Amino acid sequence: MATYKASSIVLKSCKLGEADKIVRLFSIEHGIINAVAKGACNFKSKFSGRLELYNVIDSEISRGRNLDVISQAEIIEIFQNISSDFFKFNIAQIISEIILKTQSEGSSSVSIFRLVYVVLKEINRCAFNDSTTLKKILAFFIAKLLKIMGYVPLFETCSICSRKLYDKEDTYDTHNLRGFAFSIKYGGAICDDCRRNAGKLLFVDSRCSNELINLFILKIEDIVKCNISEKNMKELLYILENYFIYHTETNIESFNYLKKIENI
Repeated sequence: MATYKASSIVLKSCKLGEADKIVRLFSIEHGIINAVAKGACNFKSKFSGRLELYNVIDSEISRGRNLDVISQAEIIEIFQNISSDFFKFNIAQIISEIILKTQSEGSSSVSIFRLVYVVLKEINRCAFNDSTTLKKILAFFIAKLLKIMGYVPLFETCSICSRKLYDKEDTYDTHNLRGFAFSIKYGGAICDDCRRNAGKLLFVDSRCSNELINLFILKIEDIVKCNISEKNMKELLYILENYFIYHTETNIESFNYLKKIENI
């Protein structure tokens, strides 16, 4: 039976029978891996504590007919604070669902793996029950994943006619302070001439437009430090969620659960 090695993050697991565990991993080398860890639910299993959610592991895996088989797993890093915080856990669940629904088996992406790792690390170090910071981290993750996947919204030109929205003397750092009309369908800002035929539009005010653009260009440590109002955070997540679902054609059920518990 052919074997391979993988450095992975545990994104999902469930019991198989009385003793075994099915694990879904996101790996640097092989993308999504669906595998079974035999005897992992036994008290004295060699996998004890190693295949918990959000653990970063090195593993040796054998090819199987339906599911691959994990023969060995060693812990690289544990994000132990995630599972003990209700809101942290739910934000991590959204990230897991997004990755499991957008990434495929056998298709590796170092950039996306690094993004997931950095975001989970930031969630883990976040203060207990700090929902404000956790929402910033989630918004950052969605924006950066969209960027890696090639779905960055247009901000400087009209998404319909490609006309420049700002004068030459305006810079990228200042023109975004004006605000703009934004179309989920057309993928970005809309000029005044195209608004009447663009269908449903969202008006993003000057402050929120600046914050939206920053999510695509700033580092996570800078986003965490940003002072984003609760109103703007709600609007940013609404835009990013609907933009992501529309352009990736992926339904993320965890978004709905998060709205119920946090009303965001």
